[in-house]
Amino acid sequence: MADLCLYNLASPLVAAFMIPRAVCSIDLDALTHNFGEVRRLVGPEVRICCVVKAQAYGHGAVPIGRTLARAGAHALAVTSFDEARELRDTGVDLPILILSGIEPSLVTEAVRLDLFPVVWDAAQLRALAAEAPTGQRLGVHLKFDTGMRRLGADDATDLAEAALTGAISVEGTLSHLACADEPRHASVEAQLEDFRAILRTIEAAGVRPGIRHLANSAGMLADARTHLDMVRPGLLLYGCHPQTDGRSPGSALDLRPVMEFKTKILHVKDAPSGAGVGYGWTFETRRPSRLAVLAIGYGQGYPRALSNRAEVSVRGHRAPVVGAISMDHTTIDVTDVPDPRIGDEVTLWGGTSGIDAGDLATKAGTISYELLTRVSRDIPRQYEGRNA
Repeated sequence: MADLCLYNLASPLVAAFMIPRAVCSIDLDALTHNFGEVRRLVGPEVRICCVVKAQAYGHGAVPIGRTLARAGAHALAVTSFDEARELRDTGVDLPILILSGIEPSLVTEAVRLDLFPVVWDAAQLRALAAEAPTGQRLGVHLKFDTGMRRLGADDATDLAEAALTGAISVEGTLSHLACADEPRHASVEAQLEDFRAILRTIEAAGVRPGIRHLANSAGMLADARTHLDMVRPGLLLYGCHPQTDGRSPGSALDLRPVMEFKTKILHVKDAPSGAGVGYGWTFETRRPSRLAVLAIGYGQGYPRALSNRAEVSVRGHRAPVVGAISMDHTTIDVTDVPDPRIGDEVTLWGGTSGIDAGDLATKAGTISYELLTRVSRDIPRQYEGRNA
């Protein structure tokens, strides 16, 4: 019987289709290093609650949480009960704050798993207390609004009085800064003073505030007075600066990118001068050009807003994105890249490429938080370093 079609598995073309379209390499050593930089910034006495919501900003909550626990984190913070349970189920035993609270039906499970919901509404707190298992107390963190106009109690006395029950244990008190990522914004000091006033109010009502915390990554950099008993870094841990002001304390931090987002070349072709590229021909070649098509697009998390604005790294050389980024493909100009080939690895940001996620976010008209978290969960995460 004649052989069916046989492929040369060593050929670049076949290899290009056998490996993932894209991958995120997660450097856990860089994460540990960044945690050390946060520790250096706040000093040894301030506790660090590491924010690992949204799958640790797209990096993977479980391996990130485990690494941060080994590094010395005091607590972790997530958005939902399901995120917290996933961490518990995989062996993470740090205190876990649930920033968006929980439903009363989950109180028994929260007590069993030693989870700490954030609560900002007196009626909600009473409902939680009513569901506490007999003889046990639900640990909570009380949240107050000092200017964010989002989640947080407006009436400090009302929430404090609702906490005066044997079923509730107030483990901490918090608020959230609204404009700390805008250097030297007057609201930071105003919110700090409002928070201090709230602390006095709840103590007068008979509630001890527990661990006081106010500052996220931006707040930590904006004003050291916001550090209080605990800080809640997120973005800094992943190697990005929340502030662009070179005079901020963040400029002294030696941060390392944790995520390297990589793809590959699917196709290489030549185009004459004056050729339109991509949907709408938003780019036109100005010389005879060599183009490469990447196996990534906005469907996988590379923003369409970077069309004709970004650069990538190929064989150690920068290559501009040309034409409109489409759902599954991006075209780059590799005319000045020596010998680009199908299957070549291409770095979109991070690693040693020198391409910063924060800079790309600015070009895309967004923030680095969104850029990191929008990378599709279908993209494999590969963990590297001594802690992998």
